[in-house]
Amino acid sequence: MKQFLVLFILFLGVVYSNAQEQRHSTKKNIFENLANPDSVSGAVAVVTQDKKIENIMLNPQSNSTTVTGGYRVQVFSSNTQRTAKSQAYKIEKELREVFPEHMIYVTYSAPFWKVRIGDFSSQKDAQELRSEIIKTFPSLRSETYTVRDHVNL
Repeated sequence: MKQFLVLFILFLGVVYSNAQEQRHSTKKNIFENLANPDSVSGAVAVVTQDKKIENIMLNPQSNSTTVTGGYRVQVFSSNTQRTAKSQAYKIEKELREVFPEHMIYVTYSAPFWKVRIGDFSSQKDAQELRSEIIKTFPSLRSETYTVRDHVNL
């Protein structure tokens, strides 16, 4: 009877250990797990997001952001009540498709809606992005310039 009890406890320990290991691996690879087809319906979840979000989810301890003075590229600013908000979000969407590696900020500071992109410590780096934006979106040339801002590094 004692041997059976010892074997049963060892068995529970192995099962518990395996369950813990699987639970931890699921947390680390949740985005990969979502991409796997569902066993019943075959459906696949497609997650579209900034890589920084995935990094924060997978490694919360190693992701610290420092807010400091720096530069961003402002591509839109308007105080037209009827259209400014929708224009700002339209421009944000277009920028996100072309420059997914850069953070894009849509802000409202009464009465202005603004769209800014990037987090740069140097004005030179912000100017390089500004040049790329103007090449890609010539219609934004008159509104695109480098501004000092609090940035996330």
